[in-house]
Amino acid sequence: MVEKQELSARQILEGVYNSLKDKIDGKETKLPSKATAEIANDSDWHRTRVGYTGYETAVLLMVDGKEWAVAFGTKCGSYPSDPYNCDIAAVPVSTNGKSDEEIAKEIHEALEEGIYFHNSLIYAMADGRLAISKDSRFGSKVLELLRPRVQEFIAQELETDFRYFTMDLRPVVKSAVQYRPEFIAFLFDTFRSVLAA
Repeated sequence: MVEKQELSARQILEGVYNSLKDKIDGKETKLPSKATAEIANDSDWHRTRVGYTGYETAVLLMVDGKEWAVAFGTKCGSYPSDPYNCDIAAVPVSTNGKSDEEIAKEIHEALEEGIYFHNSLIYAMADGRLAISKDSRFGSKVLELLRPRVQEFIAQELETDFRYFTMDLRPVVKSAVQYRPEFIAFLFDTFRSVLAA
C-alpha cells in the first residue's frame, strides 16, 4: 500500500527555509533576542492584546550579489495571532566590515520593523492556507509567480464545519489544507528568483 505524502503549510515553509539555508550555502545567525513583528491587534482603551510573529535565527544569503537575511517566524503573543501559523521573512543586510553581533542586531531591528507581514515572502494561516500581503516588499512579484501554478500543489483542500465557530467567529476546521512535497522545490525556486530581482 502506498502511503499518501501530504505536508502541512508549516512543513512546507520549514522545508523552503531549510532549502534556502542548505542550497544557497547560508550562514545561520542567532539573534540577540527573539525579534517580534506585530501581525494582529485587538487592543482598546482598557486592554492590550497583540499578536506577533517571532524570529529567533536568520540565515545570511548571497543571491546574485545581493545580501539577504531570511528568517522563519512563528506566531506568538496574545490571541489575535491565533488565525496565523508561521512565515518566511527576508530583509536586506550589509555585512561589509561588521561583526557578527552587529549583523545580528541589524537583522533583529529590521525584522521587528516588518509589521503586518511587510517583509514576508509568504505566510501560513492556522487552517493551512498560504497567504501573501499584496502590499508587502515582495507581494506583487511573489503573487505573479505563484498564482498560475499554486493549485497544482494542493493535495487536500480546506474543510470547515459551518455548524460550529471558534470564539472569533471562524468556522471550525475539520481538515487543514495539505500540499504536495514538490511544492517545497517550487517555492525555493520562486523565492530565489524574487530575492535575485
